[in-house]
Amino acid sequence: MNPRLRAIVRTAVATVNHPVAKRRITSTLADASRPLKLEIGGTAKRPGWVVTNVSAVTRNYLDATATWPLEDDSVEFVYSDNVIEHIPLEPGRAMLREAARCLRPGGVIRLVTPDIRHHIELYLAGVAPAETPAGKHYSSMGLTVEHPLDLVRIPIGEFGHHTGYVYDFETLKAELEAAGFRDVVRCPLGESSHAALAGMDQRGVSGDAQMAVEATR
Repeated sequence: MNPRLRAIVRTAVATVNHPVAKRRITSTLADASRPLKLEIGGTAKRPGWVVTNVSAVTRNYLDATATWPLEDDSVEFVYSDNVIEHIPLEPGRAMLREAARCLRPGGVIRLVTPDIRHHIELYLAGVAPAETPAGKHYSSMGLTVEHPLDLVRIPIGEFGHHTGYVYDFETLKAELEAAGFRDVVRCPLGESSHAALAGMDQRGVSGDAQMAVEATR
């Protein structure tokens, strides 16, 4: 489909669906047993989780940068995979503050996002980009991966990340702590000491180009 036509169709679908999806998330969250598990930016159902998004066709619309329709201390886990890099810094901070407000003491947030430091280290090392896990993944998506510079250009310039805010571990750790979190750690992709968060990530094929970060309320 022509990109311009696709954008028109997406806008039309969102105009019809979003009011319904906003009402649905309010009732879904009100009916969910506490403490609940909340996914931000999810695209598929997960048993035991309330999955939200802002896409045109989402069932449960939640703008995670605005006030969440949840009471304090009502959430056990928050999970978000490749979302925060699409959000500018200040709205991203608002999202982290809302997560901290809604999580109960001891609750955990897990964020998966590109690790810009790792991409830059690959570039500075002058590696053959197409031979790296990240490069192979980007190539499989139809992106141009010919020069080491592409390993920096892609995670910043593609996927709309240039309108958001990208992170390395140190930056994300600082932002989580400023929002009220503690014990910020980097976890292997797909692994967690919390059974509810293990096996959630979908980005393992990217290797260390993606980071999974957990923090405790």
